[in-house]
Amino acid sequence: MNIEEFKISDFINIEGEQSLGKVANMLSMVIDKYDDGVTEAFKKEGFKCVITRAGGKGEELKNKVLRNCLGAAIKGDVIEDEVQDQRVLTRCVERAMVDFSGPMSSISGAGIKIGIVRKGLHLAVALYGKVGIPGLDVDHEISGMGIHYYGLSGDDGDGTEDRK
Repeated sequence: MNIEEFKISDFINIEGEQSLGKVANMLSMVIDKYDDGVTEAFKKEGFKCVITRAGGKGEELKNKVLRNCLGAAIKGDVIEDEVQDQRVLTRCVERAMVDFSGPMSSISGAGIKIGIVRKGLHLAVALYGKVGIPGLDVDHEISGMGIHYYGLSGDDGDGTEDRK
């Protein structure tokens, strides 16, 4: 079998069900020219999703990741602009950023692509990118993921209010 023969569904399913975390990871890792196409494909499958990016180093990177995630998720209609959904997104980002707390990310720059995906009341955030020291050809791939189940409020897209 050749790699070209695989479909996205071959990568996002776990035991016959679509994995929210795998979808978020796919969004964070897809080649930039396919961003729009892959987000539209996942939306047709019932996901609410968006891709954003952030760059910087140390605390600046963490702040940019959180701000960009909040802005993209609200603007992209993945979450509602209310405290509960913002809290859930913040927790997902916090979990995804755990591996970004090492010494490399505090002294060097990072460029991160971020996939944010919702299905029903569940939310996942995945980060993928490179961290490195400018001018030294010392780049390392880095990734992280945070998932929160049953935390989002409001309408999950099926036309019914689940809880407030």
